[in-house]
Amino acid sequence: MTVRALFIATLLMFSHLAFAQIVTVINAVETAPANIILPGDTEGMMTFRPWQIVTVINAVETAPANIILPGDTEGMMTFRPCDGDCDEDYIRVRLSANTKFSVNGKNKKFADFRRDLATIKRDARSYALVSYETETNTVTSIQIAN
Repeated sequence: MTVRALFIATLLMFSHLAFAQIVTVINAVETAPANIILPGDTEGMMTFRPWQIVTVINAVETAPANIILPGDTEGMMTFRPCDGDCDEDYIRVRLSANTKFSVNGKNKKFADFRRDLATIKRDARSYALVSYETETNTVTSIQIAN
């Protein structure tokens, strides 16, 4: 018998665009129940021996200038996973009606987000974080800030 569990990994370590990092945000871990060791209370650490780790959502930090948005939320978005000019290949992912957009921590509608992306101040502090489902290549959220 196999158990499938979702664990939220706290691996969001930003180099603040010194270089972009692809980080795993959520892992689906498949293991047998005998491989899970639970703590005696809620303050302890759970231990497990994974059989397989599968990346469910990737979060990629990039420069806002490296994002090319479609005309609406049903199109494909293209971005480079790096700061400024680089030799990295473009990544193409799909937007959907469920994609969340935020600017400086505030949720925005797509049209407003698109306008803000075009006008955001480009400096060493500005960044974008694109999170997408790896199985479907569908964007779950895009955050930009400066």
